Amino acid sequence: MSSPPDTQNPFSRLGPRLLWAALALATALVLALGWQVGRMRADQRWLVDRVTQPYVGMYVPKVALTSLDGQTRELGQPRADTQVLFFFTTTCPRCRASLPQLKRAAEQLRAGSSGTELIGVAFASPAQTAAYAREHGLDFPLIAHDDRRTSALFRARKVPSLLVIGRDGRVRYQHVGEINDKQTLRELMAVAQPRSAPATTMQRPLASR
Repeated sequence: MSSPPDTQNPFSRLGPRLLWAALALATALVLALGWQVGRMRADQRWLVDRVTQPYVGMYVPKVALTSLDGQTRELGQPRADTQVLFFFTTTCPRCRASLPQLKRAAEQLRAGSSGTELIGVAFASPAQTAAYAREHGLDFPLIAHDDRRTSALFRARKVPSLLVIGRDGRVRYQHVGEINDKQTLRELMAVAQPRSAPATTMQRPLASR
């Protein structure tokens, strides 16, 4: 007796293969979409950082302000090859923790031959800034300026913020966050005193504060 002819659909054998291929394709598409979303988020963070935080090569404005000693000082306009700006508040614990290294930087700059000046810009009242300077023994020029538009111009919304400005009005070095190690001090001095060290542009990682 002959067996009945095989009437099974030949395409049914391809069912599992097609299913696995579809699953593989869907997985690849999900991975590609995830990678693209990640890149978009990274690009968005980069753009936000560019708008809100300082970066090496950034132009800064020239702003004339009066320091506590009565002198007019132009931020963004170095008298020497470079100008060091330290933006802080009198209530910020990270700013206070940065003062020992900052005072060492001011001392080394005065002892050097480049004429680079360190200027502190406090987002506080003159009375608060003067009391803060006496309490912590700050002997470098200080400016009390609580207009937040100035902090926006220099991208100093987060404090402490340290900038080294060149004669061309560009940022040559930036550090956002607490200054608590000798490495930061060495980097700062290497850029702020180009006659005693090679003139380089450096940038520390941006810190979220």
